[in-house]
Amino acid sequence: MSGMDLLGLGGKNSEKNTHNHVPDGACCGGDNANSSKDHPIFAAVKSGLLVPVQTIAEDGPEVFNMRDEKGHTPAHWACLGGHMTILRFIMDSKGPIDQPSNNELGAHPIHWACVNGHINIVDILLQYGVNIDTTDLKGCTPLIVACQYGHTMMAGYLMGKGSRLQMVDKDGDNALHWASFKGHSELMRLLIYSGFNPRQRDNFGQTPLHLACINGTLLAVQELCEQDGVEIEIADRNGKTPLMLANGRKHEEVCDYLQRQLKKKNSILPKIDFYTIAFGPPGNSKAAILFFMINVICWGYPMYIVKCLPYTWNELQLVHIVFFFVNIIMWFCLFHASTTDPGFLPRNIPEYDLAIKQVAHFDDWKQGENPLSRLCHTCRTVKPLRSKHCRICNRCVKVFDHHCPYIYNCVGYYNRPWFFMFVFTMFANAIFTDFFCYHLLSEFGWDWIVVIGAVEAAVATVAVTAVSILMTFHAVYNITANERVNFKRYRYLMDGKGAFYNPFNRGIVHNLKEFFLLVKPRTEQDVEILNI
Repeated sequence: MSGMDLLGLGGKNSEKNTHNHVPDGACCGGDNANSSKDHPIFAAVKSGLLVPVQTIAEDGPEVFNMRDEKGHTPAHWACLGGHMTILRFIMDSKGPIDQPSNNELGAHPIHWACVNGHINIVDILLQYGVNIDTTDLKGCTPLIVACQYGHTMMAGYLMGKGSRLQMVDKDGDNALHWASFKGHSELMRLLIYSGFNPRQRDNFGQTPLHLACINGTLLAVQELCEQDGVEIEIADRNGKTPLMLANGRKHEEVCDYLQRQLKKKNSILPKIDFYTIAFGPPGNSKAAILFFMINVICWGYPMYIVKCLPYTWNELQLVHIVFFFVNIIMWFCLFHASTTDPGFLPRNIPEYDLAIKQVAHFDDWKQGENPLSRLCHTCRTVKPLRSKHCRICNRCVKVFDHHCPYIYNCVGYYNRPWFFMFVFTMFANAIFTDFFCYHLLSEFGWDWIVVIGAVEAAVATVAVTAVSILMTFHAVYNITANERVNFKRYRYLMDGKGAFYNPFNRGIVHNLKEFFLLVKPRTEQDVEILNI
């Protein structure tokens, strides 16, 4: 494998085993290929403009048989750039669309289309009879090239079209080996689910886990270690285990993770992780919610009872009574925000399997749409609009807003009203605390404990005020925090001209009713119509 050889693993020849499917490198020639010796057809094709290509082709269609100084045909450059109209013109002119480059790699145009993930180009080539498992001189198929570059959608499309999963390059590396080496964890999930064996060795005795440890992507390593039958201590032909490879490249997080896995595996007695029990697993810690609860119960309330209540009850009875009720409501809302299912989508649903099987037959590919973008390969589910996979909870959430560590839960469709009220009761309590501190200091003079409480309350007031304003804005305009921050990622938040447009905004009153689950949200069909 090229990347591994460049890293200097013993026993592998760097030059012999290098795959250079790189647009600006030896495979594609880069811009250096456009020298004075090149025919103008190559510059015309690279520009993506059909008219100059048609003008040059008036001298005869044999112009498409020409090679640039790197041995590439015009079809190579059309496929690399995703120029569909030019590729169709070459096809109509009977130009070659499946000739390999005249160099040491021998890549075909379909390989170049996979480099940049142009599914519509590959679809056209397959329609014209190009073999889906065409190999270059290094044995790389289009599927392998797509996985080298991390194009999950392209890989799904090729597998749906019938690409052979058993194909390997000359080093014995298949698509999963390459995806693991490049650290593409989501792509790895799709490949493993589609039938790739995570325990398969290449010609050098290396499994995908070895290659993931060379790259050092922790998510990729975790994905492989969670698969049944994957051996953590297995050595390659050079005697290197995954841990040794990770340690040699100073991937500390990967080393720590593998060492923990080895301890669990070799332990006779079941290990009790008290930290995880107390504070939650890594990435989903209970520390924030425990900090809030301990700070309020063990510091805030005792100080209120000792320093405030006895001295101000007679004067501020009504304020204290309201404060009591607001606190009761706050804990009630916190309980429901934390324990209510935010809208976790069901996992392992049959619709996911059906979508994978039928992905190659979607017409949306040809319009540049992405039918696989709605699939979650971790939950193996189909995501509706506004949903998102939470990496902390490791679940897909309906109308995902954000993950809040202070409620130890995601904020989603079903618990956002509770979270909203929790935030506003916190805001009210912060204002009450500020008032009590001001009253005590102004009436009874300086007290360090009261001053410390006042500073803490002031900081909390600023933070909670900001969150309250954002939550109100989201509720009023019917938009989530995720959508507001990442709106450029979602096509449904754009109108027909590509400008930002919120199809869920139906006025303040209706938006608030929808936020508090009093009316049903718009359907996906309604959103599609509004975005035209």
